[in-house]
Amino acid sequence: MQSEHLSNLHVGWVVGGWLIAAAVTAGLYVGGVGVGFVRPDSGAGLWLAVSMCGGFFAGGLMVGMRWSDAPILHGAAITFFSVLVWFVVTLFGGPASMLPISLVLGLILLQLVASCAGGWAGRRATLGGATV
Repeated sequence: MQSEHLSNLHVGWVVGGWLIAAAVTAGLYVGGVGVGFVRPDSGAGLWLAVSMCGGFFAGGLMVGMRWSDAPILHGAAITFFSVLVWFVVTLFGGPASMLPISLVLGLILLQLVASCAGGWAGRRATLGGATV
């Protein structure tokens, strides 16, 4: 892909894509709780992963469709913005907000794959399936 350059990275689309991803993730999770996919006595890890995958795919898809230059780079930047948000929340939230590092790394990898796949799919949809 010729468009994957830092000069094609737009910070506004990264923040906007992250906000879309966070909103869709929250909506999917709350919807799953309302429908009954998450039971009070069991862990919510699987539904959290499914809703996060769907949300970050939607965020990457929106960025890929609206700003089709550097979709993979935008997806990686959306994930990096998530890491920054996680760092700030952990820094100011204290020890009560700490999650196991294996869970955090797994969710970051899931976000990276989902947002990059969404960005790539959005670019493909915008260009009508062309690979250029």
